[in-house]
Amino acid sequence: MTPWPHWLRVPRRRGGREAALLREVAALKEEVDELGRQARTDPLTGLANRRGWDEQLDRELAQASRSGRPVSVALLDLDDFKGFNDAHGHQAGDRLLVAAAAAWQGQLRDGDVLCRWGGDEFAALLPDCSEDAAREIIARLTPTTPAQQSCGAGIAEWDGAETSDELVWRADAELLSHKRARVYGDFHA
Repeated sequence: MTPWPHWLRVPRRRGGREAALLREVAALKEEVDELGRQARTDPLTGLANRRGWDEQLDRELAQASRSGRPVSVALLDLDDFKGFNDAHGHQAGDRLLVAAAAAWQGQLRDGDVLCRWGGDEFAALLPDCSEDAAREIIARLTPTTPAQQSCGAGIAEWDGAETSDELVWRADAELLSHKRARVYGDFHA
């Protein structure tokens, strides 16, 4: 039998080596925790990213399944973000994303989760929130969009049986409808 390496052996008495090892383990745990936080956070806005969103949405749907309380999601998209970037530059676009995230976060309730979905799209997880209440919340968000920009939103309330992907797909379909209406007026093909 091969003996344990010296750095894995735990002395019988608490001594300098054991204390040093415990400090090293604690430091490594802090690093792992920080890497986990970074893996779930959008570096530009500081909001949850898609990975963080997926985890929180799954947890919230499981909780709603047990409690029977409603859960709604909303997808938000800055209108003509490409045009804004083209006119003002990508750094200004980044500042707009950060400002929109902060403005919208300030309108949400405690317990609501705003995430950077990707690009200029954001997602809001609204626990204990019916679709009607979610529409009221999102109606408060849209006027706070900075830099005289506008945004569209798609909202869906969980039906209690669908998957998280199906729920988000319904919100995305409504958002897409908003985008088409913005581009083509009221005409829907």
